[in-house]
Amino acid sequence: MTKIQAAEEENAPFQGEDISPDEDEGLIKQIVRQGSGDDKPLYDDQVTIHYVGSELDGKVFSNSRDRDEKVSFSLGKNEVIPAWDLGAATMKRGEIARFFAKPKYAYGVKGEKKYRSATSVIFEIELLDFVGKDISDEKDGSIIRRIIRRGEGRELPNEDSTVEIHLKGTYQGKIFDERTVQFVVGLGFLQQIPLGIERIIYKMLRNEKCQFILKGKALEGLDKVSISPDESIQYELTLINFERMESEELLTNKRKFERAELLKARADDLVKKGHYELAIKRYQIVSHLLSSVTFPDKDDRVKSRQVQIAAHSNIALCYMKLNDHLQCKTACDETLALDAKNEKCLFRRGQCHFLFSNFEKAIQDFEAVLKINPTNVAAQQQIEQCEQQRKEHETKQKQSYKTFFNDSSRPSLFEVDDKYEEVKKNMQEKNALKSLGLEPISLESLGIHPPKRPPNNGT
Repeated sequence: MTKIQAAEEENAPFQGEDISPDEDEGLIKQIVRQGSGDDKPLYDDQVTIHYVGSELDGKVFSNSRDRDEKVSFSLGKNEVIPAWDLGAATMKRGEIARFFAKPKYAYGVKGEKKYRSATSVIFEIELLDFVGKDISDEKDGSIIRRIIRRGEGRELPNEDSTVEIHLKGTYQGKIFDERTVQFVVGLGFLQQIPLGIERIIYKMLRNEKCQFILKGKALEGLDKVSISPDESIQYELTLINFERMESEELLTNKRKFERAELLKARADDLVKKGHYELAIKRYQIVSHLLSSVTFPDKDDRVKSRQVQIAAHSNIALCYMKLNDHLQCKTACDETLALDAKNEKCLFRRGQCHFLFSNFEKAIQDFEAVLKINPTNVAAQQQIEQCEQQRKEHETKQKQSYKTFFNDSSRPSLFEVDDKYEEVKKNMQEKNALKSLGLEPISLESLGIHPPKRPPNNGT
């Protein structure tokens, strides 16, 4: 019989429960001290333990208490040996238990480091604590996740995916929101979905069930409950299904156009509801998608160009609504590069020039609008306003110049020149003395003062 076979056939030196997944008596648990409460660690919880590792003859080979070093790891993520992952999952907070582990649950049949041959070992583990995982972007504790049931597959939702979820929100022990809802990722606030849940969904697999504690900014978009900044809300969430947005690299030209139409429709709806920044983001994706599309059919090319022009034009509209006139002008320029006779963008660019006090260019744009549409009353009114504002602006400039040159408190240009020459001469004298290692001596320090000028009687 080999050493490996002998090790595998060793039995636990104590009575306990077989907690091995295969029920092969490879991992036996014996409780030394009962824990408190009913809660146990869940998959991916952050677990903290003390442990003592010993061989079957009682020889201790590792003791975290002696080193005063607590050990932390993410449960079920293969960061530690299987005995620890499997064992800790059965424990309550404060519990102490002994685990007999055969090689497949310890250091493997080939051994590891000091165990160059397979061996069974015993661990005494104290479960000190366990907490959910902080999955907030800033790691500020605003989103704490615990996985109740692991999901299926490997795909995760991405932005603009359509998802179906079941959620249950609890505040101060009372359920305030329980429903099954479908929404577009990134636009959940339209369905009263808090920001934290949107962030969570990006990390969930299909059919996964999780428990979350949200607080602070993770509760943005939630109006059903009014809570103070330091309070939290608990959610239970199941991702029932989702339709993921395909990677752009996999899309045919036809599919790119279909996606562009879908995103434009969503952006149009956002504009109607006043969510301009979110609309801009989707219009920009539309423009990007269609910039690489080529169609052999003329009608398809025309449709694609029309959607692209509309996207650029609506970006300009959104920036105008946001009072970002520089970005609005840029978007108008981009639209007019595609469609030089775009009436709306000529008008908006004229408005931007007007707000920048560039009245000449503003008038040019409004006149271009009238050439396209002579009945555009607003453009004619804008031209008249530009003319009026230009005259007022010129009058103010003339008055400013007049005030400046007539200000008697200001020194004359000749006085400024005299002062400059005097200072320049003094600096030259000081620099000459310093070059000889001497400090400059003022005439005043020797009691010599320049003669006073006679008063100027105007003669």
